[in-house]
Amino acid sequence: MDNEISISAATPADVPRICELLAASSLPTAGVEENWKTFVVARTSEGIIGCGGAEAYQFAALIRSIAVEPSHRSAGLGRRIVRQLLDRLASRGLREFYLLTTNAEEYFRKRGFKTIDRDEVHPQLFASREFQDACPSDAICMRLVMLA
Repeated sequence: MDNEISISAATPADVPRICELLAASSLPTAGVEENWKTFVVARTSEGIIGCGGAEAYQFAALIRSIAVEPSHRSAGLGRRIVRQLLDRLASRGLREFYLLTTNAEEYFRKRGFKTIDRDEVHPQLFASREFQDACPSDAICMRLVMLA
C-alpha cells in the first residue's frame, strides 16, 4: 500500500470522484455539489482514495460522506479524515458536530460521538439535505461536543 497519503481540501475537479466513492459506499450524494468546499480528500499518487465532508452552520456542523476505497480500509484513513474535518471546523469556532448513520454507529462511538434523539439536534442542521431527504428517517443521529 502506498504510504504517501495526503489529506487536503477538495477542489471542484474532485467532485465527480467524491460522488463515485460515496455511491460505491451506498452513501448519499445529495448536497455534495453545494458543499464541496467543506470536503477533504485523501490522495495517493494514483488518485483520490477517500473523502469526507461537512455542512457547516453558524453554531454546529454536520459531518457527512466519510468514504474510503475498500482496498485502503482498516488502516486508520477514515479516522484521519474525520480528525481533519473536526480540526478544520473547530478552527472556525465550531464545537458541536452531528452525523447521521445507518451502519457506522460503533465506529463513531469509538471516536467520542454519542447517540442522541433527533429532537436534540441543533435546529440549524434541519436545513441540510441529509436531514431533509438524503438519509433515511431511521438513520441513527449522533453528536460530539468539543470543549473550547
